[in-house]
Amino acid sequence: MFKRFLPKQNKFFDILIELAESVLEAAKMLDEMMDKHENFSEYSSKIHFIENRCDDLTHQVISDLNDTFITPIDREDIFALVNSLDDIVDTIDTIASRLSMYKLKSPLQFGSQLTDILLIQTDVLYDVVKNLQNPKQTTDKIVQVKTLETEGDIVFKDALLDLFENEKDIVDLIKKKEILEIIERAVDKCQNASTVIEGILIKNM
Repeated sequence: MFKRFLPKQNKFFDILIELAESVLEAAKMLDEMMDKHENFSEYSSKIHFIENRCDDLTHQVISDLNDTFITPIDREDIFALVNSLDDIVDTIDTIASRLSMYKLKSPLQFGSQLTDILLIQTDVLYDVVKNLQNPKQTTDKIVQVKTLETEGDIVFKDALLDLFENEKDIVDLIKKKEILEIIERAVDKCQNASTVIEGILIKNM
């Protein structure tokens, strides 16, 4: 009867690690999708499958939070971290969906640079989440995610400038602008996740 009131640290950390790894997997696929500029429908389906898996993991965490009296870190922090990671994969799924649906006539200039930044961010976030119980040099990694967000802003501005100067097809211009904005939003969401982790570490160090 009292088992549910005991701390189940590994359970929460294991799910968080699996979630962060799934986010990284989706970012890798998006980066490959942007580089190859082909098989958009296939990539989009695979990414959507990962997004569904992340939804299941998020729901599992929420259910476990309701069933566990003592948690390894504050339950609101677990909830915030799970949601911030899920937000990233949701946005990646939206990008992949738009790429598949819009059928761009030409590759998205600066798109690969932005998805490269997003991929590095998700890789660093995965490493940080994986080591939440044993944080070493985590502060530097959080700073790295935030620095990458700043780099993303610069690339995004360059991408818009290039788009408005060189894209002659008005329909493709609108489509590409929207996709760039969503990628930039995903980069921002990685920074949001790093801020959540930073708050967790401050509380628990």
